[in-house]
Amino acid sequence: VYLKLAIMAMPKQGAKDPTEYRIPRNFKLLEELENSEKGKYTDAKKWGEGCNWINLGLDGQDATFTHWNATIIPHQGGHIGDRIYTLKITAGTGYPDDCPEFRFVQQVALNCVSGQGVVNFNKMNGFNWHAERCLFEALLAIRKELEPSSVAQACGRISPDKCY
Repeated sequence: VYLKLAIMAMPKQGAKDPTEYRIPRNFKLLEELENSEKGKYTDAKKWGEGCNWINLGLDGQDATFTHWNATIIPHQGGHIGDRIYTLKITAGTGYPDDCPEFRFVQQVALNCVSGQGVVNFNKMNGFNWHAERCLFEALLAIRKELEPSSVAQACGRISPDKCY
């Protein structure tokens, strides 16, 4: 109860309307960590079938909640094979207003991923980052980008051990 009151009392940075509030960065990231650790992202009714093929956690003992690790298991049984993709996520000091950086470790063939493995959400279909989004939602959207057969075929042609 006290935490909710503290959150409600925080004015939104840069807000023009004094009645607008936002959850502080660390509170939002702590909630994300707790949801991940307690299995709250495994509710297929809420998140869809893809939620059971994604894992998210803090990188080591990062007390700043800046560095995260994630794994995505793409749709299996097709051309992509039995791959598991690892991503490094950086939630900077401007999070959640500023989009975190999602970087693939293994090479993928996605139009929304740069030559350095960084995900560009502006090039994704139907997903835009905004402050109300969470890391898990972004991972679900990335997994969805891996679904089309043409993407699976292109990813399947890349050696599984090839990294950025």
